[in-house]
Amino acid sequence: MLIGVYTDKAIDEKSNEPLKPPPVNIGEVEPELPAEVEPAPGEGSGSIIGKSADLLVKEYGEPIRKDPSAYGYEWWVYKSSGQYMLAGIESGHVVTVFAKGNINTAPFTLGRSSNEIFSSRYPETEIVVHANDSYYRFELSEEELNLRPLIPIGDFYAQLYIDQQTGTLSSVRFMTADVLLKMRPYELVYEGTLPEVPLPEMSEWVHIERGSEAQLADISNLVREQAGVPRLLWKPEIRALAREHSKDMLEAGFFDHESPEFGNVKERLTGAGIAFQASNELISANYVDAPAAIEAWLNSAEEREILLDRSYSSFGTGAYRTHFTQIFTGM
Repeated sequence: MLIGVYTDKAIDEKSNEPLKPPPVNIGEVEPELPAEVEPAPGEGSGSIIGKSADLLVKEYGEPIRKDPSAYGYEWWVYKSSGQYMLAGIESGHVVTVFAKGNINTAPFTLGRSSNEIFSSRYPETEIVVHANDSYYRFELSEEELNLRPLIPIGDFYAQLYIDQQTGTLSSVRFMTADVLLKMRPYELVYEGTLPEVPLPEMSEWVHIERGSEAQLADISNLVREQAGVPRLLWKPEIRALAREHSKDMLEAGFFDHESPEFGNVKERLTGAGIAFQASNELISANYVDAPAAIEAWLNSAEEREILLDRSYSSFGTGAYRTHFTQIFTGM
């Protein structure tokens, strides 16, 4: 996974490294004896995992929109002042939830110190999943254990996004074993059958990308709202420029703020006839989706500073497959 930040200084050498998704390997997986697992929550956003979409609507109302995902489920989007929730619906049931802001994520509390969270539970570096008559072992690196630990809860899983800048819980993603095996957010060793994840058709990617762009914009403004910083104005012309850079990176095979053909963000904005006095850019690639990319940006001090910069008033986010670009401007 890669993230990057544009500045007028020299680009970090790591910003143009080859993209490296978590590896998947065949190997022997020792079935583990069932450990003591926290019970599924009886309240909050995690309690709707496995429940019907009708129950979701009964508890949370109708979503403001529905975005397709690259994993077979449809994101139902819920947002209001200070809170944001995505509920993934597949075959009429909730299979995953991403929650951020002032929202109940029991048994975890958003904004709580990670030291307090882990005082009563210790995340494991290896998580073994038994499904489809097969065994799967997810292996977490030390960095992943500190920033994105995976906690078995009931008969599903909770991925905790830790904000290392504040030392608090930033967001939570609940998901079934099936979703976890589709997303494969960590290194995976499996014994048996690896579930197939059909690639979206080109026409499907267009809608997935539009949803990712909207989610990045939503969460970015939520982060600013939480920090007491004015929201940014979404500009479609900036969004188009950001999308072109995401596409350019993937198709030209580079990961950088300096396009070999179109130049840096200031040159691209000028070439598109977009007026600005200040500008900046964030890029990411190979994250499982938009929420994961945002949480990665927040864990970089420099990128976080850009997200919360008061000198920017407008922005646009462009997605192309799993490449994301967010451009900020100010007058």
